[in-house]
Amino acid sequence: MTVLILSLGGGGGNILRSLKALFRRDLSVIQETDPRYAERLRRAVVTRFLDTNEFSVTDLPSEERLVIGPQMARHLGSRHDPEVARRALEESKTAVEALLDPYPVVILIGTGGKGTGAGTIVPIAQMARQKGKLVIPIFVRPSFEWHEVEKRRYDHALTIAEQFDRAAIRFIEVLNDRGYSSANPQPQNAVWERMNRPIARGLRGLLYVLSDLSQVDPSDLSMLFAGPGRLRIGFAEIDPPEASDPTDEQIAQAIGMCWDNPYSLFSKPVGTSLICIQGQWSNVVDGRLKGGLAALAAAGTGHATYNPLHAFAPAVPKPWGITALFAEYTGNHPPLEIRWPEVRAVRPLWVPSAAAATAGAVGVAVDGASEPRISLAPDDGERRPEVARAVERRAAQTVSNVGQENSDSPTSFSTLWDFALALNRNDASALAVAADGSSCDFPIEASQIRKLLATPWCRTVFRSLSPAWRNRLLDILLDETRVYPHVIGEGRRAARLDQISFEELKQIAVDPSITDIVRADVHLLFAIGTVWGGDAVKRVRFEPQPAEPSRFGLVSLTRRITSARSERPH
Repeated sequence: MTVLILSLGGGGGNILRSLKALFRRDLSVIQETDPRYAERLRRAVVTRFLDTNEFSVTDLPSEERLVIGPQMARHLGSRHDPEVARRALEESKTAVEALLDPYPVVILIGTGGKGTGAGTIVPIAQMARQKGKLVIPIFVRPSFEWHEVEKRRYDHALTIAEQFDRAAIRFIEVLNDRGYSSANPQPQNAVWERMNRPIARGLRGLLYVLSDLSQVDPSDLSMLFAGPGRLRIGFAEIDPPEASDPTDEQIAQAIGMCWDNPYSLFSKPVGTSLICIQGQWSNVVDGRLKGGLAALAAAGTGHATYNPLHAFAPAVPKPWGITALFAEYTGNHPPLEIRWPEVRAVRPLWVPSAAAATAGAVGVAVDGASEPRISLAPDDGERRPEVARAVERRAAQTVSNVGQENSDSPTSFSTLWDFALALNRNDASALAVAADGSSCDFPIEASQIRKLLATPWCRTVFRSLSPAWRNRLLDILLDETRVYPHVIGEGRRAARLDQISFEELKQIAVDPSITDIVRADVHLLFAIGTVWGGDAVKRVRFEPQPAEPSRFGLVSLTRRITSARSERPH
């Protein structure tokens, strides 16, 4: 999935600029060790800046900015009035809705300092929720004590939490008051940068989960964000010595740092929460990290409310650590109705780090440019099939070497399913077998191929297979598969399934009116065309559906069964 991070107003825009700078530094490090993962992380995030003041976004690329309210605000700002910003949003509602449409996850960043952020963050969050998006608002409450805003603006900022609670939208509230210290005075920009860092580091780990739904069940995320209440995001870096587990001191320090984000307002017991562990260490360390957070969550509460959802990211390059998104327990709420992407829209192919590094060494830029770009992508719709094929060809050339380097005794697979699971984990032995189309020491059945085609990660597996492997699987599947030529549609629009083109199958596959029996065959044909191409569908063998018995035949059959039962000895 692709995540939209949208700033609202000048204050939110400054925070997003800081987050982008931190991500650039992250990605520059990752680019050196794993270009393919850097590309994936870059494309997982799209940034946009919304404002009523055209002058505050002139330093940004035109495709990243959206200035709202041309009649109401005249592109000159909201005059420190949230009501003006709200009316400007209403004027540009169509443009904002079009911006939100492509993204299943929307992260909003706004401040209560002036008018645009305070006037638009709740309405836009509601707009995203109504469109079935998973929305995560981050609202910064300005400081009155340290003279960031006057009392009137501060009082309005206090009402934002009430508005979110009434709308039953969970949000992260950051208190600027907690960033200042009389004992350690610092410039205001330094204070804000220090407060932004936990958000940026936490979002990096969170984006791994949100962009890859195989890490956590979508239904669990729908429950995590349901109901009112606040969220708190935390991150702690863990940097153990090479090939060693973290020390007891490092584990304890990471648990405390991840748990305690002093800038977030969070007062209730911890409820359903998301814990993402990133690093290559033992399960003992994983258990201690999870247990340490659970102990902190349960401390001081009279009843158990903590319900952790665990995700693992062992392939993530350094910096390793632990990310958490804690949610206040505000009771039991029905899960949200989120419009998740189609299950067939799986994530891009992952290749081993060694293969990706080799691709970079021979001058293949992972984003198709002459030099690798490190900034966040302004356009997520871009696709580079030529570059992807170049990386895959290079990966295929090096995969046997990777297998030899990482495994002295290649793993043996008993079934196609075990082999596919290993490929999905980028197992070196499985990649070596996938690149060699001439050898296979396990049986392959059509039922297992159909099972594989029904998974959300099947394309990832098939992209790793050599042409010989793909052809073998298609031959086995077609040899053992028969499809009935169901009649689709009514009247003049009716057509048999064997007469329908692959392009038409795309529409029929999502038609809720077809029966389950027809849908199963349609999805199978659609999967075959998606993996092997539309011409492969033409090779499928159709056979007539068994005729249903007539009414007279059913009556005769019933009489025979009744007669046979009466003749049985009692």
